Amino acid sequence: MKKGAIVLLACLSSLCLKAQDKNEDFQNYRKGILEGFQGFRKNILDDYAKFLDGIWKDYDVFAGKKANPKPKPEEQPIKKEDEPVPNPTTIEPEIVEPAEPVVEDQTPTPKPIVIPSKKQTPFNWCGMTFELPDAIIKENLYGIEKEHIVEYFNILQNSKINNEVIPQLETISQNANLNDWCKYLLIESYVNTIKADANTNTRNFICWYMMVSSGFDVRLSLNGDKLFYLIPFQQQIYGKCYLLINDTPYYIFGEGTPENSRGFYTPTIPDATGKFVNAVLTRPLNIQYKARRFTHSFSGKTLSVEVNENIINVMSKFPQMPIPSYAISEGDNKARKQLLSQMKQFITGKTETEAANFILKFIQSFKYATDDEQFGYEKPFFIEESLFYPKCDCEDRSILYHYLVTMLLGRDVHLVHYPNHECTAVNFSKEINADSYMYNGKQYVICDPTYIGASIGMCMPDFRKTKPEVELVK
Repeated sequence: MKKGAIVLLACLSSLCLKAQDKNEDFQNYRKGILEGFQGFRKNILDDYAKFLDGIWKDYDVFAGKKANPKPKPEEQPIKKEDEPVPNPTTIEPEIVEPAEPVVEDQTPTPKPIVIPSKKQTPFNWCGMTFELPDAIIKENLYGIEKEHIVEYFNILQNSKINNEVIPQLETISQNANLNDWCKYLLIESYVNTIKADANTNTRNFICWYMMVSSGFDVRLSLNGDKLFYLIPFQQQIYGKCYLLINDTPYYIFGEGTPENSRGFYTPTIPDATGKFVNAVLTRPLNIQYKARRFTHSFSGKTLSVEVNENIINVMSKFPQMPIPSYAISEGDNKARKQLLSQMKQFITGKTETEAANFILKFIQSFKYATDDEQFGYEKPFFIEESLFYPKCDCEDRSILYHYLVTMLLGRDVHLVHYPNHECTAVNFSKEINADSYMYNGKQYVICDPTYIGASIGMCMPDFRKTKPEVELVK
């Protein structure tokens, strides 16, 4: 996290400690937090014009990294009835400790009381209608020379964005529990509505400006005669081209197709210019409800869960992250409560290993399809998406199994990665004779929710001698 964001969080933490004093007026505390954020944001914007008018540095572009270079099996593997059961093996794993997902600051955040403008602009976001004040920006950006860019920046500074649009956007985000990425998606949809007839550079510029105004370290970038914006994330993002600025990846976003053969120029900006975008869903989404029923039967048990389709629409817009980021994300609180309640009834009376086996085989019975087959691109699922889409693959099943075993059995679960396959490993309360590995002096038993017919402790034959990568979920 950049110095400026750390300073901001330190200020907020300090305010939080003061608020604990019973003699302090809570309303003054809330006002102090809001004024602190507004002051931090204002300082960034006040200095930005000189950054835009300063030196623009040329950066190389790097191709987006692939999470899984090797293709997954096109068909779900099935344990053969006559398959000999080999002696259980214990293999030393390679521990992969991804950057710890940074959750949002838990300091009580004030909800600004915003008096709406006389004129509100309705816009569609993921199938839902929202309203924000009309920014009233009549001008468009024509020309990519510095003077044009600085001039348009000043036009936006004098618009209603800072004093009306952003405060109401913050209120919507807080009430709906939107994370940083969802806030960006809202901004994008809003700009596409108010500037539907403008050129691409205009829309990209306003998106960039609103992200900076919201406190994010998003950079403007010039590629030939096209403007894009560069977003830094708290997580690794796959499949997106990026620039390395001070050894930090800034991913290329915005309308249009970048020309990677041409340079990417961006203003020289100090480090303390905002925070990185957190793509993890740290709170359950609280948005308009549109019910969609999921039903699945196995071994005489029928699971019936209602999923909010609007949440699925939001999740479909997320960039590809590391698998643990999906496992720790929140989502549809109502659907998850129904899921846990019914699965708990299914395993009532079973021992720990019997329950783990039932959950394993229940998920194995889901229909299988690779992401390429179902979507045409790589798409790991959040928990809710495995209950919504007709088919899922090994990553999706592992995320779901991790969630159910963690929540229902209270056991520690690892996500386990093989060259073209994902499964899990569970630390049970007692050691068992099974395919496993040791981590911090504890046995973790391989549990594969994709390997049809396999019980806990059975690794797929192709991977029994392969050193797995263990993805720790923090």
